[in-house]
Amino acid sequence: MACYNPLITVPWELLTEELKNIPIEIKLHLTPIINILQTSGKQLTSEKWINSSITRIEACLDRTWEVLNSGYWKDISVEYRYCYSLCIVLKAILLERQSKINAENYIDKEMKKAVFKNIINHIDKGILLGAPLSSVPNLLTTIATQLNNYCAESDTIDVEDISKNVEETEYFTSDRPDRYFEKPSMELFYNKIFMPKLPAVLTGCIEHWKALECWTNPNYLNRIAGSRTVPIEIGSSYTEEDWTQHLISFSEFLQKHIIANNSEIGYLAQHQLFEQIPELKEDFEVPEYCCFSDSEENYAKSADVDINAWFGPANTVSPLHFDPKNNLLCQVFGYKRIILYSPAETNNLYPHDTKLLNNTAQVDPVRPDYDKWPNFREARGMTFYLKPREMLYIPPKWWHHVTSLTPSFSISFWWN
Repeated sequence: MACYNPLITVPWELLTEELKNIPIEIKLHLTPIINILQTSGKQLTSEKWINSSITRIEACLDRTWEVLNSGYWKDISVEYRYCYSLCIVLKAILLERQSKINAENYIDKEMKKAVFKNIINHIDKGILLGAPLSSVPNLLTTIATQLNNYCAESDTIDVEDISKNVEETEYFTSDRPDRYFEKPSMELFYNKIFMPKLPAVLTGCIEHWKALECWTNPNYLNRIAGSRTVPIEIGSSYTEEDWTQHLISFSEFLQKHIIANNSEIGYLAQHQLFEQIPELKEDFEVPEYCCFSDSEENYAKSADVDINAWFGPANTVSPLHFDPKNNLLCQVFGYKRIILYSPAETNNLYPHDTKLLNNTAQVDPVRPDYDKWPNFREARGMTFYLKPREMLYIPPKWWHHVTSLTPSFSISFWWN
């Protein structure tokens, strides 16, 4: 058998341990595949065996996919999510071996990149749908990073700065409301903002973030994330009939929805991008204000903070809704308008009566239909305009409507 140096390497002893965490019906198929891959080492197995093994793994993935889509996500047994991740790892290894069988694949670098991008796509689906393997929780992200680094060597975008042509409008040059605080101390934040549960814009708090300079450069983002698969919302807002979601590469999203003037709005919204691509997490820090807790312990752990990315062109809209947690919305670049209403205004905002949308209002505060929603005339809200390098504290259960006035990248930090 021929030998080769695989780009994808795994700790087989730890991976074998994962077999005890998956359903027996799948374990019966995966065990012999793992055993042969482990014993073969750097020696290539036969093309026939590789193709047969890929077919078996795809059958296991199909079965797991059926289970993952059979009900509410929170009710799905985690063993099937482990199973999905393990199957994806094995498929990635086999696809790389398959590409090595034909010596011609060594010659054409573009063909090799296409193979790796296909593997990355599978790995990202494992990250999005599976669960981190208990013995090697970072394995999927590590493999994806290695392959993306290879693919990103020659991929460039002919734009230097996404935010270069963005100018401040009259919204940002006029007098600003009282609820603006310049780098507030921990004590001031706790006493004047956190405990009273009042919205406020905080300035001067994230000046040290590397993301402020790097993320306006599309080639920086493309180098780190270009080949990765991400979920993109397509449509005006998630309450509209035209709304849908697509899985596309980050590079395609950048070029189609951020750089190009596309009439179809695509929004990378409420996505845990930094768990999927941890290299980006090195460019910012969790704000120290997130340490305050609403529990009796008074302090929250940084591990308890949910971090989400919000990246899109101008005119993305998050309809009027509330979240159950404290929220610091940090603006890396671009400008946003946020309209807020206190929980006391709930009856004037007409929440949807369905379980899925009961945290979303039916009324549009930008274009209200007073004939349909007459009580909205009584609602009293406040409007903030968020600039780059600023962050907005949104208290739990405060209603907020968010519009991107320009191309925009925000990070939200949710915590209890």
